[in-house]
Amino acid sequence: MNNHNKHYRQLSQQQRYQIYGLRKAGMSQKAIAQEAGVSSSTISRELKRNRTEKGYDPQGAQVLSDNRRRSADKADKRDPETDTIIRESLALGWSPAAISSRMGIECSGANRLSHTTIYRRISEDRQQGGLLHTRLPRYGKKRWKGGKRYRKAGVAAIPNRVDSSSRPEVVDQRSRLGDWEGDLVHGVNASLVTLVDRTSRFTLAQRVLRKSKEAVADALICMLGKVHSALTVTLDNGGEFADHDRVSKETGADMYFAKPYASWQRGTNENTNGRLRRLWPKRFDLATLADEDIQDGVFILNLTPRKVLDGLTPLEAFTGQRVALIT
Repeated sequence: MNNHNKHYRQLSQQQRYQIYGLRKAGMSQKAIAQEAGVSSSTISRELKRNRTEKGYDPQGAQVLSDNRRRSADKADKRDPETDTIIRESLALGWSPAAISSRMGIECSGANRLSHTTIYRRISEDRQQGGLLHTRLPRYGKKRWKGGKRYRKAGVAAIPNRVDSSSRPEVVDQRSRLGDWEGDLVHGVNASLVTLVDRTSRFTLAQRVLRKSKEAVADALICMLGKVHSALTVTLDNGGEFADHDRVSKETGADMYFAKPYASWQRGTNENTNGRLRRLWPKRFDLATLADEDIQDGVFILNLTPRKVLDGLTPLEAFTGQRVALIT
């Protein structure tokens, strides 16, 4: 008999009866392994994994092994439908976490994949020469190293500034619609004024060719006039938001400002701006875009599922209406 097999094989029903009989005869695991023609580790693993409450039983051990193999086969089974969903969703800029969350809403149990499984599929595709990995939202992203910054930057340029620490507590709870975060996304020859609802992550954006406080205020008033709820707006400390009093008077929304360089106080807006940068990088000439192109990009953003929304899109969370995206 060979003491070791080069490749692990599943034990047969006959071998399990043999193991059972040899154990009843009082033989050691090493001796049983030699008689059965398998390694000692195989015997040890078998006795640990396939033992029932009544001890080791060859019939019960076979049932446990068969059930485990069926579960593994089901988990590893590739479905062309899920591969298509992954490919098309990545093409839309969805992250594996977003894809997984959306599958939880629209797909049956067998076709729901975890984000780790999706990452594994992408890795397998890369090993086979595929390019799915280049579709990952953060593929090739370079990170800023940081540096010294003036803690009160921009504050003096904003009259009647009210700090975000004065906001009502309900704003931090994200329990209602109408609490917005605003910023300016700079581009070549133009910029985007952006607003993001803190609860639904619904995004609004409007281009301005000048970064004057008047032009930015006009854009904020226009965008807030299109939504059904504008309760508060938390802004960056840039001087372009210095005309905030006029925005508040026209829209009825209370204006607040985050602390300088405390981007986490407008984390929703910062995350959204990063998503917009995937469409239009910093050196992109925003002036060359048609207004329809900008609104199409924002529409795609609002139809991207979010893990933080349990797989819903910002549009669905903001309007309360569901749409089918992957099925």
